[in-house]
Amino acid sequence: MSAAAGISPRRRGLHITEAVIIGVVTVVLVGVDLMFYFWPFRYREVHPLLQQVFQSRVDVKRYHRTYFPHPGFVAEDVTFYRHGDTRIPPLATVKKMTVAGQWLVLIFHPHTLYQIRLDGLHVQIAPPGTKARRMDFDNGVISTSDSKLRIESILADGTSLDFLRHGGAPPLHFEFRTLAIHNVENQHPLEFTARVNLSEPGGTVVATGMLGPFRTSSYGTTPMSGTYSLIDADLQGLQGMWGHAAAGGRFGGIFSAMDVAGEAQIPDFRVGSGHTVRMDAAYHVTVSGTNGDVEIENAEVKSGNSTITASGSVAGSPRKVAVTIETKDSQVEDLLKIVEESPPQVEGDVNFRAAVEFGEGPGRFLEKLRLKGDVSLEKMRLVDANKQEKVDAFSARVSRATAGGAAAGDAPKITMAARTQTRFEHGMAYFPDIRATMPGAEAHLHGTFNLLDTRIHLTGQVALERSLSDAVTGWKAALLKPLNPFFRHKDAGALVTVAITGTARRPKVGQDVLHDK
Repeated sequence: MSAAAGISPRRRGLHITEAVIIGVVTVVLVGVDLMFYFWPFRYREVHPLLQQVFQSRVDVKRYHRTYFPHPGFVAEDVTFYRHGDTRIPPLATVKKMTVAGQWLVLIFHPHTLYQIRLDGLHVQIAPPGTKARRMDFDNGVISTSDSKLRIESILADGTSLDFLRHGGAPPLHFEFRTLAIHNVENQHPLEFTARVNLSEPGGTVVATGMLGPFRTSSYGTTPMSGTYSLIDADLQGLQGMWGHAAAGGRFGGIFSAMDVAGEAQIPDFRVGSGHTVRMDAAYHVTVSGTNGDVEIENAEVKSGNSTITASGSVAGSPRKVAVTIETKDSQVEDLLKIVEESPPQVEGDVNFRAAVEFGEGPGRFLEKLRLKGDVSLEKMRLVDANKQEKVDAFSARVSRATAGGAAAGDAPKITMAARTQTRFEHGMAYFPDIRATMPGAEAHLHGTFNLLDTRIHLTGQVALERSLSDAVTGWKAALLKPLNPFFRHKDAGALVTVAITGTARRPKVGQDVLHDK
């Protein structure tokens, strides 16, 4: 019997098992040796790659590789200097960068990373017109690459983003409570979700969408799209305004010209000491992500039964609002509520078109507002019934159509109309030529209206169709009859100089007809 025949099947099985185990161990050892030889997370490989991709000098204080439970590395206190220039603010700092792969994915798909986590990421965008800003958006801070690397997700919760301003002014600050980016791959769009805290005005934006593929030689042409929601924005951060806004809509286009459309609601809007009113808006704007400029294609704001449309821009550094606003057949009382503390004393229809400017800087909203335009008022009546009855009776007495005058109870229900140009500056409204009419009388006035304390100062002349003494009753009419010849005018029964003073709530019409007040 040969030696081979003497080996039992059991021992033969053990030999095979040993051979398999030895073979597997040998393969594993060779694989581990090759893996460590070609390990992609060595500092000498990672550091120059970061500098090349971000075209920046990258300083790393601490670095170590990880193997379990995930292969990768951890880098701490990382600073990115734009194009190696340490004399200008760094592009970004990261307290801790954790890069993790997966063992099976690393073996079979070596160009795929499972996750990158960025803790304490702080990004600074330099002011417009500076060398650093040109580096960011003209020269680019990410180089073009033919890399086949794919990153399944980048998590950067707690990221802060600052848009720096000139003159040491506080930056426009954004806090990303959550930021997740998925499917990062060269020449492919990535997916993102973000929840951002705003500083001006205070509030939260939730956004999801697609960004890319990145055009690193021209960031402005990078496509993007998605949806957004603004949650409970506190307008108190905008000087002179109060209220809480909510909005939502869609955006799309390219980074330098994002097309944004949506709707907004402010249930408790207030300007200065005005009333609290509800505002609803629909808007279509174009936003430049490179400089923050906004072109208002069309905006429609509703308050009560009135609608105001607007178009224009919010641009420049410092920021300047320049818009054209217009309203047709709106209710004047709806608009007065926005700026007046007391209830409006008049009601009627208003039409206006005006150019409005509003800039950054100290002062309340109404003090910084500049406006120039045309206003027309129709079907105007006083809210106070007793005062309106007196106006009705006055109109009946001075109108030629009412022969012999009329008692207050018999006076026809009349309305007034007015047209004027206006200019607002530093909280004051200037009226160079107000032309107001009512049956029996026509007034030409000029003067001012203080938007901050609602004080009125208007002077001018009132032309009556009948004599001066017809404008009053009782003993006053008898007293004024001798004066009728002095106020008679070839085109009118009487021409009287008047002054209107007081406040919007308690206006006073000058009684001394012999003086120009």
